[in-house]
Parts: sequence; C-alpha cells; structure tokens
Amino acid sequence: MDIKDLKQAENLLIKLTQNDNIKNIIDSEIETWDFPDIDNYAELVSRIHELFNNFHNEDFQNDQNTVNEALDWILFHKIHDILLPNIKMKFSDEDKNFFEKCKFFSDVQVSAEQFGADENYSIPLCAAVVELSVLDNYKSPAEKINCLCSTYDLVFAEIKTAMVSVISQNSEKDNEIPIIDNRDIIPVLMVVIIRSKLVHIFSNLFYIKMFYNKLEENRIVSDIFKSFETATNRLMEIDVKNLQPITGKIIKSIDLEQYIKITTCVQEENVNKTLVDEENQRVLKLINQSTSEDELH
Repeated sequence: MDIKDLKQAENLLIKLTQNDNIKNIIDSEIETWDFPDIDNYAELVSRIHELFNNFHNEDFQNDQNTVNEALDWILFHKIHDILLPNIKMKFSDEDKNFFEKCKFFSDVQVSAEQFGADENYSIPLCAAVVELSVLDNYKSPAEKINCLCSTYDLVFAEIKTAMVSVISQNSEKDNEIPIIDNRDIIPVLMVVIIRSKLVHIFSNLFYIKMFYNKLEENRIVSDIFKSFETATNRLMEIDVKNLQPITGKIIKSIDLEQYIKITTCVQEENVNKTLVDEENQRVLKLINQSTSEDELH
C-alpha cells in the first residue's frame, strides 16, 4: 500500500495491530534510545531494526509490508528532527561548499553537455528539478529514496519524450529512438541537482544510506542511489577550468536580431534537428503565439 501521510500510517498500524495504544508503545521505546551527537550511528540502527523485528507477527503476516511501511512513517517522523540537525552538523562543510559550487554553476548556466552528456540531453528537465528540489521536506528515508527514484524516472521520461518529438518529425522510422544508457544519465543528473538548489545533499544521502534498510535489497533502487552519489561527488571534484564549451544552447531570452537569425535558419533547414533545436523552436512558437495574441487586443 502506498501511504500518503502520517495520519494514514497511524490509522493503518492501529488497525493491523489491533492496538489503540501502539503510538505510546513506540514513544516509550524511543525514549530509551541514545541518539548520537555526530558519529557512531550503528547502535541506533540496531535499535531501529530491533523495533521493526518486534512488529513481525504471524497474525498479520499477509500485511507485514504494510505494517513495516506504516511503522517507518511513524518512527522517522518522530526521530527525524532529532537526527537531522546532528547529521547536518556532521556534513556542514560539505553541504555548504557543494551549495556554493552549484550556485556558481547555475549562475553561469552550465549544461549537461559540458559535463560530458550528448548535446541532445541538454534540455530543460523542469519536472525532475521540481521533484528533487523538495528532498529536504521528506522525513523518512523511504520518502527520500522515493524522491530520488521519481526524479531519476522523470529525467528518462522527459528526455525520451523530447526524442520522440524530434524523431517523429525528422524520420519515417518509428524504431530509431536510441537507448539511453544509465551511465549517460550521470551528467544530466548533475545538472538536475544543480538546478534543484539542494542545501543539504550530503546530509540527505548519508541519512538514506544509514537508515533505509532496504537499500541493498533492491538492485534498481540501489543503482539509482549510487547514481546520485556519483553525480554529487563528480560535481564536488570537477574543476571549472576543465568545462567544455557547449555546441548548442537553449534560448532563455532573445532580442530581435537573434529572433530573425534563428527563424531564418529554421525556415532554411528544418531537418536533423537536435533536442536543443526542438526546444528553441518551441520557444519561438510561444513568442509568435504571444505576439499574435497581443495584436488582437
């Protein structure tokens, strides 16, 4: 079951355990835990696993996954605000340096192509950026890893949608959509992370890795998490001087001279367009439409 909020999780756990006092039992257990200041989380992780094991019961074996999911929601909504300040303190320098570096990359409008991606991938990925930008708002590790997975899926979806649009207009073959390799997506993730303006990326990755106990059980989820780790580490290590110049750039603003130049090029050569060309063409259509509407008033 896909739990949407804390109240739903509490009601489910009470219903499945048939215990109206279950929240008080969890609170009493948490009060006995020793929360580490900065390091040594192993004992706390062990206590959390022990609590989950206490909820394994043959009476609700068929609903065990739902019980675990509900317990995860309730537990981490209670301890998140205790854990995260200490974790943020642990990674304060890394998070600060990373945010400042991403702000610089954002200001210079760096593209995925400059990080090594195919020029076709240098398109706006608005849905993915919006999804990732709220990572800090989630409290449980499961919610945070779901946010990373949704972001990853949206990156693929937006690129494939753009590819289909370009290929359908420039090819008679329906099977020419190229396969996007997971390794090719890392530079794109780097740009999505930059644009998401995450303040505590290292803290969040540590929190997920330490407290999401199913990370190694699901290879797909594990690979997605490692992709975000790789993208984050590459951004920290990259030397600005080594960035490659871009071959195509999406229009963010345009003057009359640029407008005439681009529309002339489009009229003369409307084949073999890249995704960047396609996005620029979309912007031009919006400009034309807006201009036409203004003339009607």
